[in-house]
Amino acid sequence: MNAEFMIEHDIDLSFPTHSNLHPHKWTLLYAAISAGAIHDTTAQIYLLPPGKISLYLHLLPLTEVCCQFTAHSQWTLLLHKLQTGQPDRPLRLEDTALCRQIEYILERMQEYGAQPHNTYYRKLSYHLLSELLLLLAAGARPGLYPADPRIDEVLQYLYTHYTSDIRIEHLAQHVCLSPSHLSHLYKEQTGETIMDTVLRLRLEQAKHLLCFTTRYIGEIAYEVGFNSQTYFTCKFTRHFGVSPSLYRSSFYEPKPCSYS
Repeated sequence: MNAEFMIEHDIDLSFPTHSNLHPHKWTLLYAAISAGAIHDTTAQIYLLPPGKISLYLHLLPLTEVCCQFTAHSQWTLLLHKLQTGQPDRPLRLEDTALCRQIEYILERMQEYGAQPHNTYYRKLSYHLLSELLLLLAAGARPGLYPADPRIDEVLQYLYTHYTSDIRIEHLAQHVCLSPSHLSHLYKEQTGETIMDTVLRLRLEQAKHLLCFTTRYIGEIAYEVGFNSQTYFTCKFTRHFGVSPSLYRSSFYEPKPCSYS
């Protein structure tokens, strides 16, 4: 069996302090709210796409958990539905049992995230984060207006074809909109342009492959949809603040062992 297939569900997960937040990762902020009775608890969750954490810094002292991660391409549609567009409109958890489930998942993720270089814990973290996102999709009350089904359709297409040549004109024809109307509606619903999404999907998948496979950087660049390794390196460095080679070497840098 291909070793790369065995590790495809690893993720890059961390629970940073306020002083070392990473602007190029997805960020999840969790804040529990007591509501009178001892066991009656609700919660608010902010799920922020890369580049948005600076807008929410004033909320950090109010949150109990801050989790950052590099998104797996399989989560694209879920993240779109759940992402927080405005600081005053978080996801709301109004079911106490659901809050307890989410808190338990976060506790386990923190436990596994303390050992980021353990392949098995990374796999467990991936499944826990997948479970958390699915629970939020099933039970959280969004603070934003419902997503337009045409934008969901475009996102589904981008998720499955982001390595291909994407043309806005073709997407617009597919959902019966003009290119300008589609571009405006997409930006309004997602907070980014269509080509921003394509670039992000390619770079996040490249980052995942750099972390968890031994493929050559040029091979990864072409696999995720870039026609030039030089152009890929430029975009990766600009997006993540570090070159692909340095990112890979830093990820595999051995950590000192500690014993209690």
